[in-house]
Amino acid sequence: MTSLRAELGGTPDGVPEFRMVLPEGWTMLETSGATEVELLAKAKSRLREAHRPDVYASLETQVTGALKAARDRGAFFMITPGEDAPQWSAVPITVLGSVTEGAPGVTLDSMVADAVERRGARPLEGSKQFLRWVDRRVVELSGEKAGAYTVVYLTPVPGSRRSKALQMTATLLHPKDSDPEQDVAMMRWLSLLDAQILTFAWTGR
Repeated sequence: MTSLRAELGGTPDGVPEFRMVLPEGWTMLETSGATEVELLAKAKSRLREAHRPDVYASLETQVTGALKAARDRGAFFMITPGEDAPQWSAVPITVLGSVTEGAPGVTLDSMVADAVERRGARPLEGSKQFLRWVDRRVVELSGEKAGAYTVVYLTPVPGSRRSKALQMTATLLHPKDSDPEQDVAMMRWLSLLDAQILTFAWTGR
């Protein structure tokens, strides 16, 4: 069970501490500049040992771009495969965690109603606190088009009077012509992701 306090040192104002089980070898990271510096330092060391310093410039661009994109989307943490992740778990998925807020004095009920009506949102099976929905789109990566299958999980923040919600967004990149819902391996991984979300618990500290 991973504690956000242990991994990140805390949460944004108004958001209680929480914990959840992560897939084997995965890690929870801040999206801060300090994380960026730490990741790049580790990468530089590994590439030096592998006698591939030429790869660093490209990797630096990828890491900096990924963390900036996460921050631009309001994410304060990300869950991603770590250095020790087994091969079976190193899939092209990143989970971003952010706080969604309603307008001052307005609850999130209207947003939830919209997600149910327009996006097909439904309660996560086995959970009484999470709403889940799927979004599909095509993205461009290094000049190549790919599919992006995004699963969104939303749960109210305790004590916020339904004015705030924690949103976890998991995006799976896949070949543009494939359908994750028809791919046995991808569906197995998406089912595992649902199971990990079910381990989420507010600790209140």
